[in-house]
Amino acid sequence: MSDHKPSLLISFGGNALNVPDQAHAHQNEEFVIAKKSMEQVVELLKAGYQKMVLTHGNGPQVGQIFLQQELTKDEFPRQVTLDVCVADSQGRIGYILQNVFDNACQEQGINKKSSAIITQVLVDPADPAFQHTTKPIGVFYSPQDAEKLIRERGWQMGEDAGRGFRRLAASPKPVEIIEKALFSKLLESGFIVIGGGGGGIPVIRKPGGELVGVEAVIDKDHTSALLANKLGVDCLVILTEVEYVFLNYNSPTPEPIHQVSVKVMEKYLQAGEFAEGSMKPKVEAVLKFLKSGGKRAIIAGLFNLARAVEGQSGTHILVD
Repeated sequence: MSDHKPSLLISFGGNALNVPDQAHAHQNEEFVIAKKSMEQVVELLKAGYQKMVLTHGNGPQVGQIFLQQELTKDEFPRQVTLDVCVADSQGRIGYILQNVFDNACQEQGINKKSSAIITQVLVDPADPAFQHTTKPIGVFYSPQDAEKLIRERGWQMGEDAGRGFRRLAASPKPVEIIEKALFSKLLESGFIVIGGGGGGIPVIRKPGGELVGVEAVIDKDHTSALLANKLGVDCLVILTEVEYVFLNYNSPTPEPIHQVSVKVMEKYLQAGEFAEGSMKPKVEAVLKFLKSGGKRAIIAGLFNLARAVEGQSGTHILVD
């Protein structure tokens, strides 16, 4: 990818279209919130950024799918497996983002289209994560209901920060993007490509080559870094709920990081500056991207995308 402006892979969090009160939200609210995110992508288009891939989280949406299953379990006892839940959420979110982006372009007279890809991601069945299920997903349960689910469904359950018990899923590392060639063809054809939702649908490859879905959740930022490297993208942008990566985040005097080298960021990581399950995997993902051939990475606030790409906001991590 060698246009005048660098190519981008932008990783949106699940909050990019998350309605705060999911239980009482109207469907249209997701479109309203998604529009705020996609309007920023349109701003980048107008600034000359023509090659962009958009990935997204799916935590709130998968949680909603689990809740729907739980509320209808007596009428529909067949449970949907986790890989199919991820696929379900990819279709839903991909449609919303594609619809909102294309409409925003039409409103502003921009001749650009997007395309959403249902994305499978290969994982290693020998990944140690399958023996240590640590990622909480879905709704909260009482201790009694958790015990019942362990007995009846064989789920791993764990307490989540004193709020109740949740299902624990394996979170293996991504190995290969199955639809990588399709991403490349769509980019070459001028599309903005949406994919890799929720880290991708986790699959393993059988000895005969058959792909089979597994019960797991892949970290979306690790998948985004791998996809960005495989596509030869210049810059990886990870959007989150804070404007910068901070040192001493939970102290009275948190210190924002504006620009930093890979070497220094690795030292911060090793010193335990970044919290597990929140900023740490994002920092790990950008470091892997840069050490595998990427040129530039940014971690920035969700609604500061255009400013961050233009260097006016966010934490910028540069190759040494």
